[in-house]
Amino acid sequence: MKKKVNVKERNRNWKGKKLFFFISLVIFVFILDRYTKLLSSLSSGLDNCFFIFCIKPSVNYGAAFSLLSGFAWTRVFLIIIALFVLFFTAFVYFQKRLKFKKFNYLNLGLILLFAGTLCNLIDRIVYGFIIDFITFSFWNFPAFNLADVSNVAGVVLLIIFLIKQQK
Repeated sequence: MKKKVNVKERNRNWKGKKLFFFISLVIFVFILDRYTKLLSSLSSGLDNCFFIFCIKPSVNYGAAFSLLSGFAWTRVFLIIIALFVLFFTAFVYFQKRLKFKKFNYLNLGLILLFAGTLCNLIDRIVYGFIIDFITFSFWNFPAFNLADVSNVAGVVLLIIFLIKQQK
């Protein structure tokens, strides 16, 4: 015989699982981002190329591809944008009507976007710039970091979610 579960208890369990998943993944991305940035700063001056990636530490005072890097107001503007993204992604993620599943494109995309934005926001607040270090060995592409990879992966998952919703 199945035991009836109280609706309040089920909601509490659902919220707890969702919060645990959110915090765990954000902490994982944050630690990985910090660790790789530390390693890249220790390897400066060395030509470290592995397969298609090279580690060449650099700084970015602007947004993606160093856009807006020459303006005095850029840092404050980008901090405000990042705070908006953090609040918006957390708000959408913790909506009651969104069902939590073990794997959901929307949930995972929001968490990755939140984590990447948080990592870059901390760099921008603490250092005044973003620490980038990954480049391609075969292509002259601007340097990026793991927080940027997390942001791009999050946006791609959100796009996949939206495409699947249209079908």
